[in-house]
Amino acid sequence: MDNSTTSSGMENFTMAELGVFLGVVGGVLTSLIFSIQKSKCDTIDCCGIRCHRKIPDEPNPDPPIPDPPVNP
Repeated sequence: MDNSTTSSGMENFTMAELGVFLGVVGGVLTSLIFSIQKSKCDTIDCCGIRCHRKIPDEPNPDPPIPDPPVNP
């Protein structure tokens, strides 16, 4: 009987699998931070962390277009 596996039940992984895992975790964290940054909530309560922030007023998206000059 060959007992070459570890007793913890964890399997070995390659560097490529580790890279994919870290890339996925980084992508999830980036998307979470991006969605929090773009949200309009002034109080954020996530994973036991609470944050109260001021939301800046939205700038005027379309400034008025001036009338073209009249040439005689």
